[in-house]
Amino acid sequence: MRIAIFGGSFNPPHLGHLHSARAAAEQLRPDRFLVIPDHEPPHKLLAEGSPSPQQRLEMCRLGFSDIPNAEVSGIELARGGRSYTADTLREISAEAPDAELVLLVGTDMFLSIDRWYDAAYILQRAVIAPFQRSPEELSAIERKAEELKTNYGARVEIIASEPFVASSTSI
Repeated sequence: MRIAIFGGSFNPPHLGHLHSARAAAEQLRPDRFLVIPDHEPPHKLLAEGSPSPQQRLEMCRLGFSDIPNAEVSGIELARGGRSYTADTLREISAEAPDAELVLLVGTDMFLSIDRWYDAAYILQRAVIAPFQRSPEELSAIERKAEELKTNYGARVEIIASEPFVASSTSI
C-alpha cells in the first residue's frame, strides 16, 4: 500500500494546495492520500485571527474532497501541541507498518528538511516528494535531492507539474 501524506498549516487551504494535491495524486497514484492540517506548526506562528485548528480541518475537508483517495485526518489535532512530521509518520507507520509512506512537501520545506526535528527518521521512513512552485526552483530541488540521497540514503520523487503560484500568507 502506498500512502501519500500532505501536511501543512493550510491557513487557509487554497488553489495552489489543490493544484499540488491533484498533481501528486495523478503522478503517485497512492492507495490513500492523507491531508493533515497541523495543530501548531513548529516552524512559524499562525497570524492573529487565524482560523482554529478545527476550522482549518473543516476547510480541508471541503477543499480536498475531489482529490482521488483523499482523506482529511485530524491525527495532529488529536495529538495537540507542536506538530512534528516524525511523530505523525510514527503514528501512521504503527497503523500501517508495511505501507510505503510518501511525504509531499513544498520547495521551501524540502530545502530545509534535513534540519527538521528527527530528520534522519523522516528521510529513512518516507519517500520525499517535493513540489516546485516556480520553474526556477527545479535545479535547487534536484541539487537537494542528490545531497539527501548521498547523506541519508533518502528516496526522492519530484512531483512534475506546472507550478501554480499561490501563498496562504498573501491570501
